[in-house]
Amino acid sequence: MSFTSKVIISSDFEAIKDEMIANFGEKSLRFIPKTPASEFLLDEARAVEKESYIAENSEKIIIIMAQSFRVEAQNFLLKLFEEPPRNIKFLIVTPSKNLLLPTIRSRFIFEKRGMKKSIKPLNFDLSKLDLKGILEVVSANESLEKSELLDFIASLSYEAVQKYNLSEAELEFFYKAYELAKLNSRPSILLSSLLLSLYEAK
Repeated sequence: MSFTSKVIISSDFEAIKDEMIANFGEKSLRFIPKTPASEFLLDEARAVEKESYIAENSEKIIIIMAQSFRVEAQNFLLKLFEEPPRNIKFLIVTPSKNLLLPTIRSRFIFEKRGMKKSIKPLNFDLSKLDLKGILEVVSANESLEKSELLDFIASLSYEAVQKYNLSEAELEFFYKAYELAKLNSRPSILLSSLLLSLYEAK
């Protein structure tokens, strides 16, 4: 069975891992890191590059699973993804397409899978949200801890991708908001900006 490099949108990492092992066998797979990462770092990107240049006579699939990806790690792999060595294929598994840079997204086909329950559904109807509703949501969530804010943005981005045909710029805006949340930006600023952008995208 031949494999085409791609990105799978899913947070159910274990299900994807089991599927790949069942379809291709462990000998042809390399998981970097060995277990799904909360954040894919530059050191792991270097490990992917190193593994890619270990020659193989048959197809080898390098699998990257992470909840988020550092910008420098993605940029480091751009050339490798564009011109992979012979018999090397890549599978990236991530909960949201907008966590990847546009330059990465342009190099892969995408496949969307069911999301694991770890992606919490929003407690409001995004498509019916008006300006008053936006104010209420922001007020109710302005004291979120960083981890809670990251979860909220992941849930918001997931539902937004389902409901709207977002542009590259809008997807990039979600990515930047997620990165800013890691740097302890205020929840009220990030959430109001994201929700207003979606309101205008209706």
